Amino acid sequence: MIITIDFETYYDKAYSLTRMSEVDYILDPRFEAIMCSMKVGDRPTVVNIGEDAIRAGFACIDWSRHAVLAHNMRFDGAILAWRFGIVPGLYLDTLGMANAITRPLITYGSLAKLAAYYGLEAKGTTVQDMMGRTLASLSVMERTAYANYCAHDTDLCRAIFDKFIKVFPASELRVLDLSLRMFIQPQARLNPNKLAEYLNLVQAEKAASFARMAHIPEEVFSSNIKFAELLRSYGVEPPMKTSPATGQPTFALAKNDREFKDLCADPDIPLDAQVALAVRLGAKSTIDETRTATLLNLSQRSWDWSFGGVGHMPVPYKYYGAHTGRFSGDGGYNFANLRRGSPIRDAIEAPDGFRVVHRDSSQIEARMVAWLAGCDKLVKAFREGRDVYSEFAWKFYGREITRADTLERFTGKTAILSLGYGAGHVKFRHALYIGNGGVSVALDMEEAVKLVDFYREEYAPIKQLWWRGNAALKRMINPRDVPDPGIPAIEIGAECVYLPNGMAISYPDLKEEPDDGVWGRKTTYRGVFGGPRKIYGAKFIENITQGLARIVVTDIMLHVDRDTGHRPFMSTYDSHDYIVPESEARDFDAVLERAFAVPPTWAPDLPLASEGGWGRTLLEAEKGVNQ
Repeated sequence: MIITIDFETYYDKAYSLTRMSEVDYILDPRFEAIMCSMKVGDRPTVVNIGEDAIRAGFACIDWSRHAVLAHNMRFDGAILAWRFGIVPGLYLDTLGMANAITRPLITYGSLAKLAAYYGLEAKGTTVQDMMGRTLASLSVMERTAYANYCAHDTDLCRAIFDKFIKVFPASELRVLDLSLRMFIQPQARLNPNKLAEYLNLVQAEKAASFARMAHIPEEVFSSNIKFAELLRSYGVEPPMKTSPATGQPTFALAKNDREFKDLCADPDIPLDAQVALAVRLGAKSTIDETRTATLLNLSQRSWDWSFGGVGHMPVPYKYYGAHTGRFSGDGGYNFANLRRGSPIRDAIEAPDGFRVVHRDSSQIEARMVAWLAGCDKLVKAFREGRDVYSEFAWKFYGREITRADTLERFTGKTAILSLGYGAGHVKFRHALYIGNGGVSVALDMEEAVKLVDFYREEYAPIKQLWWRGNAALKRMINPRDVPDPGIPAIEIGAECVYLPNGMAISYPDLKEEPDDGVWGRKTTYRGVFGGPRKIYGAKFIENITQGLARIVVTDIMLHVDRDTGHRPFMSTYDSHDYIVPESEARDFDAVLERAFAVPPTWAPDLPLASEGGWGRTLLEAEKGVNQ
């Protein structure tokens, strides 16, 4: 049975979710659950007013046997668990479902927007009059009005769910549930001493970087052209956009440009570039400093109302946050893009007597692209477990390359991992220069062009796959005139692609139109925040590759949960992280390794592999310390 709930809580100008994280808000001493509406199955909704009445209403239900539904379950579910000690058998969330179903069409999945979209009775506005109002301050009439508003929200939530569930795959309900539990039922701990030490280091490095920039004229930071040159001097390619005025490419360096925001949130760019971005924005901190300080604050947060103690690490994700279905970081922490090897990862620990077990799917996107393309030589190399990075570099440089040839092998690795989506020599050269794991390669432009061309010749079926992607886009626009290009695992629909799990990647308002560029034509669709987004064959292949890879990874999460009862405390695009008893770590890691090697039923010949291990911290587990 489904129980639909909605909490109404105290808030004011300073104390609200617009100014605070959910963790800080819910655990704050000012928190007050004014009322909670509850709809059991299809019965009429009842509203319990005041904490005592709420607890009494909750007490008559065996929550472990029921599913609980809310709009924004991360918030309502956290209140239910952290303040009332209740964890249901299954979490359901219409906000998360809206991200997957209606977001491409109406952008925002608020209850008001969804009610309007589905022609339901409008959501009320009573809550707007309740700022600064505690339960004790409400008159009888105000309580009644607020309760009616609360009940109506719950009825809307259930009505919207009943529409969503008709097209929402059952498997995705469990993925949604597990993503919510990463936040609501935290397992890992944050070490405040390690975070404080790293914060001091980051601040010292930032101060030194600011000092190095003192001689740079102020005009450099205010001029797009000069600032772009400064970024390039640090090995960072400035983001670009299409000018709405001219239709031509231009720098995306305004603070509200999506591309610029993405760059500012990239933890992998060099520190000097982070500082330059901070100076341009007039900010006082870099991304590393802000993130570390935020996590340090979280590590010191008292959990007296729920688990007790300090250091608990809730991991908030936005289910279906990306266009392709991936989770995205949310809630002010963005655990989805922690820099590899970062000391922050060493501050994420297992409780005493437990271990962190980590597994990530090796080169899953490169493997998926090779499989989709039918690039047999690359698929075979992956299947046989060969060192494809060294092999590619060997062929390009014309001499034997081994793991000892760090720079050349890194060049091969970057090629295999980045050139499958049609990246050109400029972007590829930039990726090499930024580097990873302390490795950076300065490739001249001529050699970058040669290497990109060599990749496309060596793996010709992948280049042909991009053209099949173009054909797929044309078929979405004119299904009667364009034959199916035969891309495995997907079904091409009208302005969308159906994935093997029943979900879809949508391209609303997809159209082809004239363009002043090289090809004379361009294909666009309406982006989630409005305005046209350019799409082309290689980009389309990137979309479906990431969508399919996401299904592989989340299916592993479901299978492991079903077979072992363990659920991850954190998950990224290609990995899962678990907390298990120390005595089980070795065996559980073996279970994970086997699970990560099983191909999906819709791609039985897709070669999969993984890397991982276990340790006291996330960093140790990723390195395979196995202690």
